[in-house]
Amino acid sequence: MNPRPLPMGATRCVSGRTPRGSAAPGDDGRQDGARTAGHDRLARGGTDDVEVTAVARTVVGLEIGTDAVRAVEVRRSRRGATVRRSGRVPLPRGAVDAGQVREPAPVVAALRQLWAEQKFGTRDVRLAVGSASVLVRRLELDWMSEEDLRRSLRFQVADLLPVPVDDANLDHVPLGEGEVVDEVGRARRVSRILLVATAKESVDGLVRCAHAARLSPVAADLSAFAALRALRDPVAGTPAEAGSTTPPSVPTLAVVDVGANTVTVTVGAPAGPRFVRVAAGLGGDLVTRALVEHTGRSWAEAEEVKAEPGLLPPVGAHPTGRDQTVALEAVTRMVGEVRATLDFSLQNDPAHTPASLLLTGGGSRMPGLADHLAAALRVPVAVRGADPGSRDGVPDHLLAPLGLCLGSAA
Repeated sequence: MNPRPLPMGATRCVSGRTPRGSAAPGDDGRQDGARTAGHDRLARGGTDDVEVTAVARTVVGLEIGTDAVRAVEVRRSRRGATVRRSGRVPLPRGAVDAGQVREPAPVVAALRQLWAEQKFGTRDVRLAVGSASVLVRRLELDWMSEEDLRRSLRFQVADLLPVPVDDANLDHVPLGEGEVVDEVGRARRVSRILLVATAKESVDGLVRCAHAARLSPVAADLSAFAALRALRDPVAGTPAEAGSTTPPSVPTLAVVDVGANTVTVTVGAPAGPRFVRVAAGLGGDLVTRALVEHTGRSWAEAEEVKAEPGLLPPVGAHPTGRDQTVALEAVTRMVGEVRATLDFSLQNDPAHTPASLLLTGGGSRMPGLADHLAAALRVPVAVRGADPGSRDGVPDHLLAPLGLCLGSAA
């Protein structure tokens, strides 16, 4: 059976196919084909993505994460967008690792359970893509029209990719245009873009599981772009509509999502994303694993210790005891990677220096982590939802699915 193209979020997927021939373990062999939406566009994440059509529509955003599958249903009409349903079903450890499906059977079972429990109004879904294979790079190319750029992108960036271009899904975010002066003093008009690439297999594994659960993926978007969109665009049915404390007015904001096995750093401006990096092996499990290996605790015991105040020493203080030493070493590594990532973004895009940093994700609530980040980065750091009196919209674990629903019409 020939694969069919899957639109990748806000900018058209330049190369990339969805597999439809093989069923995941536990599937009954029947699969819904992925419907294409030729006008849908993948990775833009800008304000113009949220468009409301004359006819009310139901949209479901789906994220297959390390610890659970999550989905949000949004009803969109002329009057705006309203969250109708949302839910999650936990996954066993190891089923999904850093965005890659390792064991399809439990993922398919969880997706079927989620749809049975929540009774979503459609089986068409928008998928979140957040694997460590994602590459995002800011480029300046000789100016050309948007149509010509889409046609030629895969040839222009082939040498920049860590995998053969035929094995990658490619996309781009337009960042505007400008003029540069070459080595002989001649002005040259350029197009500035954010190149987005991911290995096909990382997307294909998600699509196979969706098909096996009798779902129809119609588009995909980076988890980071979707989450940024959800933070910026409150919708009805969430506390954000009543006045979110999330700072959408900040000129440039860094969002650091600390997951189980990944840390995703996103630099976003009011017009949309400017930079993204997904780093594998640096999430909350890094601290848990270090405690297990160096103190002899079980995984469950280490998770409990990680959540206790005082595990990390105060900023600048020496650790006391084995637990503090082990935890501080792991957090120092994580903080160092975040700092290096933001330094790289600043060097390549100095006009968009983050004025503050927002911590999200399950690992963000580790006591003391925000303080150590603030000290290293020298910017204000807030933990989303840490203030009981704040109104931050939907829970962190539903940010990406919600943001998927707020993208361009499919």
